[in-house]
Amino acid sequence: MNERRGAIMRAAARTRIAAVALMAVAGLAGCSITVPSTAAPTVSESTPARTYAPPSVQAGHDAAAVAAAPMTFAAGNTLSPGIAVKFSDNLGQSPQDYSETPVPPEWKIVTNTVAGRTQYTNAAGCLAAYWTTTNQGPLITAGDDKASTVAMMKYLIPSVMDESLIEAKLPWTAEAGKNGPAISFLGFHTKAAKDVMASTVWVRMLGTAGTGLLVSLACPSDALLASTTPQVMATLSVAPPSN
Repeated sequence: MNERRGAIMRAAARTRIAAVALMAVAGLAGCSITVPSTAAPTVSESTPARTYAPPSVQAGHDAAAVAAAPMTFAAGNTLSPGIAVKFSDNLGQSPQDYSETPVPPEWKIVTNTVAGRTQYTNAAGCLAAYWTTTNQGPLITAGDDKASTVAMMKYLIPSVMDESLIEAKLPWTAEAGKNGPAISFLGFHTKAAKDVMASTVWVRMLGTAGTGLLVSLACPSDALLASTTPQVMATLSVAPPSN
């Protein structure tokens, strides 16, 4: 009896997880997590007004070399501190060649960089979204992008298990659709169920850069999600920061 009840509960959880993931990630868009300071208050001292702009890139940083190398989890430490990383996409563009393969469903933009999030939908009923977050200090383990990425995923989906996360790669190029190295993400997949679309959420925390990167794709069926994922990955990239 207990085994049957446990199976029912697990099945119910699977039917909810996609919706929970999408709502949680959407709720994070444009938000920052802040932790109150525990330090004792100090008397403020007047200081001269700053008359210069501090450099945005650390001295000796070779942005071109960073852009040319795969952005593995370990490579996150090579980024310049505090310089945000952004996405590039051509999801809304039509294919250039219709002669050899069927024309895939066209993507229509729903929101464009609203609170950091851009969202598309297509004729097949799939929803694709990507966005960036900043100031996520409480989720960051200094010098360990993989641990920070796991922490962000668990913040979005508290019930996720480490072993269910699968490493995935997106292009690490300034222009989507161009060949180049890749950036590592962690992904979490949910199968379709009654009234719940199949979905995958991909997350990467760049601790040194202070940027969280999130991508989600949801489709009405598992098969459609599987066939649509490569298309989205081919038309979306993470753009390395330049000097």
